[in-house]
Amino acid sequence: MPTVSGTRAALAAAALLLCAYAASAAASKPRYTDAWSGLPRDTASRAMPLNLHAADAFDPEKDPWVEKVGERPQVYYFHNFLSDAERQHIIKVAAPQMRRSTVVGPNGASVVDPIRTSFGTFISRRHDPVIEGIERRISLFTHLPVSHQEDIQVLRYTEGQKYGAHYDSSYDKREINGPKFRLATFYMYLSDVEEGGETAFPKDSQWADPAMGAAADASFSECAKGNVAAKPKANDAALFYSYFPNGTMDEASMHTGCPVVKGIKWGAPVWIHVDEFRPEEMRGPARPTAAPRDPGVCADHSASCKTWAASGECAKNVGFMTETCGKACGVCEDCGPSDWDCVNRNRDRQHYLQIDRGEMRWLGVDVFDALATVSASEPSPEL
Repeated sequence: MPTVSGTRAALAAAALLLCAYAASAAASKPRYTDAWSGLPRDTASRAMPLNLHAADAFDPEKDPWVEKVGERPQVYYFHNFLSDAERQHIIKVAAPQMRRSTVVGPNGASVVDPIRTSFGTFISRRHDPVIEGIERRISLFTHLPVSHQEDIQVLRYTEGQKYGAHYDSSYDKREINGPKFRLATFYMYLSDVEEGGETAFPKDSQWADPAMGAAADASFSECAKGNVAAKPKANDAALFYSYFPNGTMDEASMHTGCPVVKGIKWGAPVWIHVDEFRPEEMRGPARPTAAPRDPGVCADHSASCKTWAASGECAKNVGFMTETCGKACGVCEDCGPSDWDCVNRNRDRQHYLQIDRGEMRWLGVDVFDALATVSASEPSPEL
């Protein structure tokens, strides 16, 4: 079984203990005699009315709060973590770049695998002020630095799509380039799901409170029944740990993205490492993010495209030429300013998500306006 040694173990232990303390303290409305015990009597008498007033004003349907749901693995559920505007901004930035998801292969390369059938993309750290604010809040809630976070991944699952049972951190000592030492996963839910789509832990998981599991089981799909699981709800998030405080891996952290039975699931996982992740990217001020190529627009992105096409590169190097020289290779079509069917045909030829406008409206986002007028490097104007 892999271990995290030295400073890694110390950091893992400290983070787990800090988050466990913070999460358990916020798990439910406090019993005030317990919450204020140990304070001098005059201090307690002045503070108590303020605390009671805050509790009376608390709205569990709108205000952020956290509860511990899993004892093994350690799983915490964050209610109302995102605002509607933040959630919509994540989708607006990500949707134009969504394509078939991959997994990390044996040699560290990204590969398409039937275990994962979603569409996805990544949003780089410090992409814009809105994304940076979300990253800082994750850091605040987990007690782990932003520099230990990976880029935010955004995923979309439709009916029948899933992510089979897996570990987020490498479990095989022989894997040299795998995603080792991902201490924790923070998964943000960007949509409601009518049925299915749970994050479930099928390997010897234990609820923090058996009564909680019994109550939740009735609302779960078959994939999640009998296991610790989190049901997707827009703006909520789930945090779970892949390691014990002593640095050994928790085998119960194996989890699955259950198949969507009815509806559509949008989610955004952030993997958090024991060590800093690409620390050079976090030094100094945030660098401007270049606007990505719009896969729905028929264009050439190199002055050499016509020369390459004439020499037969369109057939010899299909993937690169389709993305870089689509116009020269004749694999795309020019679209009118509002011809979204044409835009989606171009996207489909490059294996990008065909975006449904009705779905975007359901999510509160007009991504077609984003495609036409807003580059992915700019913050959403309503924010």
